[in-house]
Amino acid sequence: MERSIIMGKPMAIIGAGNGGQAFAGYLSLHGRTVKIFDVVQNTVDKLTKLGGVVLEGHSDVTGFGKIELASTDIGKVMEGCEIILVVLPSIYHKDMAKKMAPHLKDGQIVVLNPNASLGPVEFKNTLKECGCTADIIIAGTSTLLFACRAIEVGRVEVSGQKASLSAAAYPSKYNDLVAEKFADILPQFNFRDDILRVSLDNLNAMMHPAPTLLYTAKIEHEEDFQYYLDFTPSQGALVEALDAERMALGKAYGLELRTLVDEYKNTYETSGNNMYEVITNAISAYTGIKGQKTMRTRYLMEDIPYSLVALQTMGQVAGVPTPCISAVITVARAIIPEMDEGRTRKNLGLEGVDKEAFEAMCREG
Repeated sequence: MERSIIMGKPMAIIGAGNGGQAFAGYLSLHGRTVKIFDVVQNTVDKLTKLGGVVLEGHSDVTGFGKIELASTDIGKVMEGCEIILVVLPSIYHKDMAKKMAPHLKDGQIVVLNPNASLGPVEFKNTLKECGCTADIIIAGTSTLLFACRAIEVGRVEVSGQKASLSAAAYPSKYNDLVAEKFADILPQFNFRDDILRVSLDNLNAMMHPAPTLLYTAKIEHEEDFQYYLDFTPSQGALVEALDAERMALGKAYGLELRTLVDEYKNTYETSGNNMYEVITNAISAYTGIKGQKTMRTRYLMEDIPYSLVALQTMGQVAGVPTPCISAVITVARAIIPEMDEGRTRKNLGLEGVDKEAFEAMCREG
C-alpha cells in the first residue's frame, strides 16, 4: 500500500545499513519524522542528496519516505528524539553506547534492534562506565522486523516483514510504559517479556555458529553450497543438542520456551520431526541462500561472542551446565583466535551475581 508522508514526532535511527534504511523509510511512511546516523560519510551524503529512502517489496507500506536529517554527527541526530532505534549488528553495540553516552537525555528510550542476547545489559553497563547519568530506558528485540537488503543507498527491498516479535525493556517493569510509546509506531514490538526471554528467543545463536563450523571444509575449499538446504542430519543433531541447553536455561529462569523445531514449523512453511527435516523441507524460505566463502563470517564473529557467549553466561549465573554451547565457543575460538571476548560474565558485571539477583535486575532493576 502506497502512503504519502505525514510528518510526526522525531525518531532517531542509529545505523544506515540494510535494516536502518528500511526502518527510516517505513517509519517515515507511517507518519514519523526520522533522523538517521551513520559513520560512513558517503552513505550519509547520498541519503542527504536523495532526501529519503524508497521502500519496496513485502512491507505493509511502500514508497518514498522522507528523512529529515542524515548525519555523521550523532548528537544532532539524537537531539530532540524521545525514541532512538539502534539498528546495528551486536558487535557494534558497546562502541555505539560509548558514542551515544555524552548525548543521552532524561526520558529517552533506546531500543536495540535486535539485541542479540543480553544486549541491554552490556549497553547499560557501558553507559555507566562512561559516566552517563541520564535517566533513560533501554530495551531490546529478539530479531529485526524486516528481512531486507539495500539494493543501493536509498532503496531497500523488503522480502519479509514479521507480524510480531518479542521485545523487552530492561528492566521489564517499564514494559507497559514502552509499549504505550510504541503502540502507534511499531505495534509489532511485543513488550510483554523480560530480557531473559528475549535473549533466549534469539534463534540465530542456535542456527548460525554450529552449522557453520561443520561446513568448514566446504567454506575453506570455496565450494558453492546452500547454507540451509545442504544441511545434514549431523548438523541437525548438534543444533538440537544446543537447543536442549537453551530449553534448560529457559526452565531454570522459569520461562516456557518452544523448541527450535516447533519455532520453525510455526514460522515457515515446512514439516518434519527434527531439525534436519524442518530445515531441508523449508524450500520456499531458504532456496538461494548461499553458504559463506570465509570463516570470518558474522555467523561466527558476531553470533558467538554476542549470542552464544551470553547464553553461556546465563548458564553460569543459574548454575546450568551448557557443555555443547561451550564446546562450540571453544572450537570457534581455536579457529579464530582474534574473535571478540563478548558478553562474558565478567564483561557484563555479573561475577558474584546469582540467579535470583540477576532475575531481579532484569525484571525490577
